[in-house]
This record gives sequence, C-alpha cells and structure tokens, in this order.
Amino acid sequence: MAQARAQFVGAAGQFFVAYSLAVREVNASLTLGNAPSVDVLASSSSGSRTLAIQVKTSRWAHRRTRYGRKDCHEWDVGSGVIGKCSEGFWYAFVDLQEDSSGRWDPVVFLVPSIWVADFVQPDFTRKMYILPGEAIPLTKNRWDLVKGYLSMDAEATTWANSLPAEARWQYSTEPPATQVST
Repeated sequence: MAQARAQFVGAAGQFFVAYSLAVREVNASLTLGNAPSVDVLASSSSGSRTLAIQVKTSRWAHRRTRYGRKDCHEWDVGSGVIGKCSEGFWYAFVDLQEDSSGRWDPVVFLVPSIWVADFVQPDFTRKMYILPGEAIPLTKNRWDLVKGYLSMDAEATTWANSLPAEARWQYSTEPPATQVST
C-alpha cells in the first residue's frame, strides 16, 4: 500500500509541474517513465531550446530545523543524482504540503542540477537533497526562470550555471551520522 501511495504522489508531482508549465504557455511533455532521469521536457515555442526536468515530490518537505539550519525542505533523490549536472537539466522539487485532511497545496522549487550535484555526496547513507531556507526565494515557484531559460535570457542562463552562497550547504554543526557515512 505504501509503495502504491508513493507512486501516486510522484505522478501527482509530475503532472502538477507539466500543468504549471502549460498554464504559463510553456510547451511541456511528460516522459511517463521513458527517460530514466527526465520526467518533463519543456521547450520554447519554436522548439529551438529545451529543458529537461526531473521531478521529486514529497507530501510534506518542510522541516523547521535540519542540522542546525532553519526552514529547510528535503527530498529523497537517490544515488543517480551524484555528479549529474548540466545547464539544461533542472530539478522541480514539489512539496504537496499535505494537511491532516489529505488536501494538497503544492509549491514547486525549481533548482539547477549544479546545486544538487554539489550537495549530494556518495558517502551519504541516505541520498537526499536539502534546500536551505535562505535559497527558498531563489527557487520557489520561479517559473519565470524556466521561461527565461527557454527564451535564452542571459540572467536565467547564468542562474542555471550558478551556485550562490544561499544554495550552499554549510553545516553550523557537524552533520549527524545518519546523513553522512563514517
């Protein structure tokens, strides 16, 4: 039952990202499992530029504190993300924000793959991406960056290749053993 629920949660995130792009007049196609690392392909109206998006979805990603940092969000990502980054490959981290009645109020954090590749390390016992609270304004519902990237906007392209200080994980205390193998 839990596995079936997880599949529905993952599918809901993928469809929500495709919907969110479509209502913003961005061409979006779901790969429906036909591309192992890509869930949604977005393209410019002319088809001259594309963006590959991997969607990771959580029913409730917000954590008040995590390893000494406040207002973080976290998602399981798996080992396939290690070292995998390119300008045209982004993550859409979906937080469904499920309440006690089972209602969802989704929010999407659009993150360049360079951020995830920098954070997730091979020696992590559980491969998770943790978005620092300071990076939320840079990523939360930033659909304008997708449109900008697809239209070859210099600012969006620079953002896709950057790793700002707000996105870097700097432990204020040592990471717990459950995060990093010893």
